[in-house]
Amino acid sequence: MQIIDSVDAIQRADFAAGSCIAIGKFDGLHLGHQAILERMRTTAEESGARSVAFTFANHPLSFLRPDACPRPLMSREQRIEAIAGLGLDACVMVEFNADFASIPAEDFVVDVLVGKLNAKHIIMGADFRFGHRGAGDGELLRALGAKHGFVAEVLDWVEDDEEGQVSSSRIREALLAGDVEAAGRMTGRPVAVRGEVVHGDARGRELGFPTANLGGHVEGLVPADGVYAGWAVLDGVSHPAAISVGNNPTFTPNEVSRVEAFILDFADDLYGQTMEVRFAHHLRGMVRFDSLDALIVQMDADVVETRALLGC
Repeated sequence: MQIIDSVDAIQRADFAAGSCIAIGKFDGLHLGHQAILERMRTTAEESGARSVAFTFANHPLSFLRPDACPRPLMSREQRIEAIAGLGLDACVMVEFNADFASIPAEDFVVDVLVGKLNAKHIIMGADFRFGHRGAGDGELLRALGAKHGFVAEVLDWVEDDEEGQVSSSRIREALLAGDVEAAGRMTGRPVAVRGEVVHGDARGRELGFPTANLGGHVEGLVPADGVYAGWAVLDGVSHPAAISVGNNPTFTPNEVSRVEAFILDFADDLYGQTMEVRFAHHLRGMVRFDSLDALIVQMDADVVETRALLGC
């Protein structure tokens, strides 16, 4: 997949055959986003045009209203990888800054999407707004399509059978409440975070449960403190794991929350490696135990439940 990181870097010659473009923030790449991108991809294939996702490296509110900007569900790299996994030809991921924010809605469509990307078909979600002060909407896009010779398509919300309307904000709420199952239903995959495995305090090893600890910059939105069943992905291989998010209320109640994975039936040295942690099920909240024996009994129970839920 071709990755373009600025409007100036777009070469019209790359899109001589025309393009079918999906525009949006695509934070979390949930089922609604996937529906938009899949519709765009199949339309591009049918017409012989290139399939293009147009999105932002940062959330627009990080520039417009930093105090109101939500925490991102995925890092830039995670989004690019997820978009590439859908089989698209190109992704334009630009920085939302003062220059971009100042582009009038009509100029964005006519000069950028049509002028540079040679758009023949443009698709967006019903709730998406574009252009200076968010002046652009589905109605304007359709009017510009009729005027400039492209098809404008606006897709409605996608609904989950259990969760109802799917949105990035609802996924964020679910994760911050520890409901990784609901978040996973809305994204169509287990939610994941990623980072480097670093040295911890070795307390888990002393208790018979050695953990791989994520440190430094962790990509993705970490769910609420608690214990989870899921997977640790190393070099593309998934391993079942019991996962702890939080401090250790029994030993270090004042520490900053961290992500630790006890990888089942695994004993290799992982320090310095990149590990992705995928959350499948919430087991319990974080609690303080009155004795070391009580903690070990609960950790054993967590592992048993993890095996049962993951079928391993």
